[in-house]
Amino acid sequence: MTPSAAKESPAVSVPTRDELIALFTRIADAAKKQEEFAEDVRTALATSGLLDVFGAGATLDVVDLLDSGGEDALRARLQQMTLAELKQLVSARHFDEQNQSARWRSQAKFIELIVGKAKQQLEEELARQEAATAASWML
Repeated sequence: MTPSAAKESPAVSVPTRDELIALFTRIADAAKKQEEFAEDVRTALATSGLLDVFGAGATLDVVDLLDSGGEDALRARLQQMTLAELKQLVSARHFDEQNQSARWRSQAKFIELIVGKAKQQLEEELARQEAATAASWML
């Protein structure tokens, strides 16, 4: 075996979307039934980097993550971020136009602000979609 061949990873088959959905559904079902497993799932999600598919730092799409994974997933991802990253996210998303968070030093306060604003934005987006759907059937 050549040295370069030894460094190559074996081929990994990428699961289909349906396979991923089935896997995640089984995990979610088990986590709902067993609190200890639920904690393991939260820790694994937080440390695996899987939530990075929603962006990182100021580019994190908090509304998409909230919509896709729920509040627990959003909080888990935000808890991974540093205070500086949370501040950047708040600034980039214009979540604090009055600049009330300027003196905050608490990660928890920033997380509460971000989660609250993300929920508000998601509700507004869903209401717009619902209104558009209702209007379209009338045409």
